[in-house]
Amino acid sequence: MQFNAVVETNTSAVKLYERLGFHIVGTVPGAFDHPVKGRVGLHIMFIAF
Repeated sequence: MQFNAVVETNTSAVKLYERLGFHIVGTVPGAFDHPVKGRVGLHIMFIAF
């Protein structure tokens, strides 16, 4: 089992993790302070081995 946190605005990373078999199990709103967009969500991504 593996969990990763990925900033929701990092769409390339989100797509990569999804291609690797991860799924978004939840999003923590405003958990990351983006330098341009301000507070944005942090996806919690999960995969079972």
